[in-house]
Amino acid sequence: MFVRKPLVLAMLAAGIIASDGLPEAQSTVFVPELAMLDGALCTGTMASTPMMPMLLAQMKTEVSPAAKAAASAAPATAAADQPLIAGLGARSFKVTTSSKQAQQYFDQGLRLAWNFNHAEAQRAFQKAQRFDPECAMCYWGEAYVLGPNINVPMDPSANAPAAAAAAKAKSLAAKASPREQALIAAVAARYNTDPRFERPMLDEAYAGAMASAAAKFPDDLDIQAMYAESLMDRSPWNYWQPGGANPNAVVAPLVPTLETVLKKDPNHIGAIHLYIHAVEASADAKRAEAYADKLAKLAPNAGHLVHMPAHIYYRLGRYKDSLATNQVAVKVDETYIKQFAPQGVYPLGYYSHNLHFVMVSAQMSGEAPIVVAAAGKLAANIPDEVAKAVPLVVPMKAGPYWAHAQFSDLPTVLALPDPGAQLPYLQVAWRYARGVAFAQSGNLEAARTQVAEIDRLVSTADYSAFTAWGIPAKDVGRIASHVVRARIAQGTKDLDGAIRELEAAVAIQDTLPYMEPPYWYYPVRQTLGAVLLMKGDNQRARDAFRESLAKTPNNAWSLYGLKTTFEKQGMAAEAREAERYLARAWSGDRKRLDLQRL
Repeated sequence: MFVRKPLVLAMLAAGIIASDGLPEAQSTVFVPELAMLDGALCTGTMASTPMMPMLLAQMKTEVSPAAKAAASAAPATAAADQPLIAGLGARSFKVTTSSKQAQQYFDQGLRLAWNFNHAEAQRAFQKAQRFDPECAMCYWGEAYVLGPNINVPMDPSANAPAAAAAAKAKSLAAKASPREQALIAAVAARYNTDPRFERPMLDEAYAGAMASAAAKFPDDLDIQAMYAESLMDRSPWNYWQPGGANPNAVVAPLVPTLETVLKKDPNHIGAIHLYIHAVEASADAKRAEAYADKLAKLAPNAGHLVHMPAHIYYRLGRYKDSLATNQVAVKVDETYIKQFAPQGVYPLGYYSHNLHFVMVSAQMSGEAPIVVAAAGKLAANIPDEVAKAVPLVVPMKAGPYWAHAQFSDLPTVLALPDPGAQLPYLQVAWRYARGVAFAQSGNLEAARTQVAEIDRLVSTADYSAFTAWGIPAKDVGRIASHVVRARIAQGTKDLDGAIRELEAAVAIQDTLPYMEPPYWYYPVRQTLGAVLLMKGDNQRARDAFRESLAKTPNNAWSLYGLKTTFEKQGMAAEAREAERYLARAWSGDRKRLDLQRL
């Protein structure tokens, strides 16, 4: 055990460093700027939309057959071909069946559902039905996974088969156990083929039925977890009031329910998964850290569950752990995709999400080769045709442009392909990368051309599809414009102008809804701090770096800025202390750390 002196305690309390950011030697230096911070992690306004791709059937635009096939949730092979898969977790839900194989495939289906691999789960439940056509819960499982979830709204074309599966389960329920009957009754309330019953009404009815089941079986941890999920499905990604301290009324029982489950079984993979999502945007994401630390070991072949700890690690500034976790998740998913050839949501959404997390985690620790490699894989994994049809994948597909803006030289950036006029969000990101690269290379006129195009796109492009799903596309474009303008102002030595542009960008960034990874790829405050430092306004620079670290704990770029500020002020001991944390947080080439690059 290392001795943690006042600075370390202050930084930990402030959330500025994570446990993997502690220096290896003792410290006796106290830094008031860090100790001033309150202990809560800052949060933005809560997002009310899913991060994963919406099924194309939900879109009101015409799409090509190729795009529909790409986004289909249907698995590539039939249920009969699915083998038993090891490493998805050990939890079993005993159902009424005399078939060992039906029980095994039912358990596999539920484990896959906890992994949010709903298409593969459907195959497992269908195979369980083949082994025991009289197993009521095997049909319940199919109905369950055809419904909406927090990442993907329900495909309207799935309503009829979901209702049919629910009806079949109900017809067989007489021989089922009381807890099975409660779940079957609940899923029956989730679907109705009468178009007068709209999805929000049915989601409310399902949550109400699950509340009744949870009340009837308070010690059944699976039912309790499913009840919690039913609450989340009513309000996807929108669980907290502004500030993240108090839950929204519709999900008020959510966190207490999951915490009760985890108190009784700390290894419940479904409850851990849901709990991470439930609290990641709250003011206290750290409460899920201990569960995040164990999840991947509990289900090592469930790629999305292996990835899930990163939602907490990134929030807490454990960027290296976030990177390592997602590198493993990528390998797990690549093995799964090679073996099963799934289509649609899982490879396009969840696998891309893992690649995105690899990229942004490496960005925070300066690992340029990893960033660039992940950017290439991510860009290739989401076809342009799908991006045009499914707005919710576009922020992921934009990520490589942000990455190249931060890590690539001018020739590399200029070689990036034009995404085309039909993808304005990506066009903004492409123009941004070019604008930053031109400005940093001294070609300010070319940079001005790029920012003019960004402004035109923000003013004239149709962002209605993004707005409908809560994606702040215009605000992202405005931030991009302000940052490029600031880089141009830096190039003309107009530091006051750069500061004004960066302050405007910071103000917009502070209003962005919560999302992981964030919609904007880095804290603009660190650039503001760098320019303030160039101007000689050391105290305001320190404030900017402090606030940046409060929002992105253990961020090596901002630690470098803080260290440089201390050096400028002649605070040698404080600078040495900041360097100790920086050395642990940064894994890249130290030559990249320069005020001009912050």
